[in-house]
This record gives sequence, C-alpha cells and structure tokens, in this order.
Amino acid sequence: MLAAIFQQQAPFEFEVRIVDSGSSTEELAIMREFPLVLAQIPPREFGHGRTRNLLAKDAAGEVLVFLVQDAQPVGKEWLATLVTALAEPAVGGAFSRQLPWPDASPLMRFFLQETYPPTPARKRTGATEALTFADMFFSNVGSAMRRTVWQQLPFREDVVMSEDQYWAAAALRAGYELVYQPAACLYHSHNYSLLSLFRRNALSGASLRGLIADTPGGVAGRGLDYLRREAAYLLGSGKAGWLPYMMLYEAVRTAGFGWGFRFGRGRIP
Repeated sequence: MLAAIFQQQAPFEFEVRIVDSGSSTEELAIMREFPLVLAQIPPREFGHGRTRNLLAKDAAGEVLVFLVQDAQPVGKEWLATLVTALAEPAVGGAFSRQLPWPDASPLMRFFLQETYPPTPARKRTGATEALTFADMFFSNVGSAMRRTVWQQLPFREDVVMSEDQYWAAAALRAGYELVYQPAACLYHSHNYSLLSLFRRNALSGASLRGLIADTPGGVAGRGLDYLRREAAYLLGSGKAGWLPYMMLYEAVRTAGFGWGFRFGRGRIP
C-alpha cells in the first residue's frame, strides 16, 4: 500500500502520516523504509474517531486525506482525483469507490458493486431534516476533507465505529455537501467468517442507534430487495452454488445489525 501512495502523481505536495497501534516488527521496518511520519500508540488506545483526530491534529496540510491500512489506491491519480472533489467550497468531504481484491467472495463482490457504484453522487440536506443511513453514507476507508471543516467538525470519539457516518450527518446538518467520487478507486474487501460478520454488524447497529431515521419496515424492505438482487447476481454470474450460503450469510448479517441496534454495545457477545 505504501508504495502505491508514494507513486501518486498530484499537482501539490503531500505528507504521509501513520498512527500504528500494534504492527509487527517486520511491518514497522517496512514503514520506516518510506519518508513518512510514524507515531505509535498502544492497541488499547486505538479508536476510529480518536485516532483519526490525532492524525488530523498533527498533519500540516490544508486538506486531510484518510486511508485505512488494508486499502490500496488504484492507479497513480487516486489522490489528485479525490482531492479535486473538494474544489467547490460547498463540499465538506469526499470519499472513494471501493473495488474487491482478487480473492473476494461473490457475496463481497456484490456488496461492493451495490454500495460503491460507478456513478458519482452528491448529497445535501436541510439542517433539521431526519437522515436515513443512505442520506449520510460516507466511508473513511478513503476520504478527504478540508482541515477547516475537520476543525469545525472533529470525529466523534465516543462511538466504537461508524465515526464516518456521525461526521457525515454533522457535516450535512452544518450545510456542507458530500461527494462520492468513483473515479478515485481503492482495492478494499474482506471475506468475513460468520462470527466476524455477526460481530461487525452488531457493532455497526450499536453505533448507529439514535442516529439514523430508518424505520424497521424500511430497513426490512430494502433488505429483501437487496436479497433478491443478490440472488439474481449469483445466478447471472454462474455462482448458483453460493445461494444456500448466501441465505445463511445474510441472515447472520441481519441478525447482527438488529441485535446491536436493539441492545447496544454492552450486550454484544
């Protein structure tokens, strides 16, 4: 990933900073081969919002770009393309398209295809408008924002995850627009076990409690439509053998989110 970052061709200078919270000695040695600023914190001090705030506070640039450790830019113009999305003052933040790694399962490939389509999008809303998850969807897997916007709206540090959704909701209510820039692509995907799938979605549900205005009926309706399209995708791509596992996979994913959304983080097994 670091090689891909330092190969970026942009009409501006940029610095690279890493906050590491538990890499191996070999991984740290690789990081030190590059001209970057490395800070280390104990694993217990990591937090999605807290760690990004730490990076932003110490960064020198007027634009802040966030990238997770297991995402890799596609091509040499990812950075410039993403930052260009902030050209208009009304835009508070922009985020990248995510593409699957070669080993991604058909289920993950469909998820990314649905969640990160090739069509650009821009979101805006009123200050008092109730927001659904789709309204505020934003991803810090690869995102950019002006320093002045972050200073006004730092990331929440009291949520276990979904700090990007909380930030997006705050940005929209503050009058900013959010841009999805699919021309700025990253490789990023995970093949979850059923246990890790349940836990991740339970944490997501717990984090989003009280934030999203989606009704249970609305969530259920979108879930059924997603299931229908996912089955059609598997059939159309010659992956019909995945259909039984798809039903189990989606049941676990739905159960995890529902559990976290109802009971909160304290009761996640």
